[in-house]
Amino acid sequence: MNEIATQALAEKLKTGFAQGEFVKDGRVIAERTLAEKLDVGRRALRKALDELEAEGLIWRRQGQGTFVGTPPTPRLRKLEGLATKTSPFEIMEVRQEIEPSMARFAALRASQGDIDAMRSMVEKAASATTQLEYEKWDAAFHQRLAESVKNTLFLAVFEAVNAVRREAAWARLRESSHSDTLIHELSTQHRDIINAIEQRDPKRAEDAMRRHLAEVEHALKQN
Repeated sequence: MNEIATQALAEKLKTGFAQGEFVKDGRVIAERTLAEKLDVGRRALRKALDELEAEGLIWRRQGQGTFVGTPPTPRLRKLEGLATKTSPFEIMEVRQEIEPSMARFAALRASQGDIDAMRSMVEKAASATTQLEYEKWDAAFHQRLAESVKNTLFLAVFEAVNAVRREAAWARLRESSHSDTLIHELSTQHRDIINAIEQRDPKRAEDAMRRHLAEVEHALKQN
């Protein structure tokens, strides 16, 4: 399915969800049923859902399904307190501990569907024309990688870190630190991570993620 068709399907889903179609009690109906109703293939449907997830209009939970709206923030009150006390470099310390490990597990556990979705997100980030658009697809890639590990506790820790990042007063610092040259370099690193995962090379995936996060931290320090 080409980019235009994917966007058209995403818009159709967005309109349907807003009108309460294809949804029951906040949960999107089963993927197979939804594909049949829309007369599209499941791969095409997943690409369109990836678009909506990156826009924050839906969220997915492994083993539970797809939901309309934003995901619940874990233990919001405590995280709000952390957001006022945490620096971007403290966040990077935590990310550098957990995300390389997740990349290693992803090389062992990610499905081909996960890999295809991550690769699509990486390419959308690489072709982004604004820093905001890059941030959207970069976040979607890291989220999908975390989900591909298929470990509920790992995912909860990852989402807690992300919640602090979103709430913190310095959150916009990430965008101002991303020049076109840096986005190109980070996108190359994203591809290295994906290639290692697809080739089922845990060590290379872990090392590639570690290099990537070190570059992100360096950019923050330069800003």
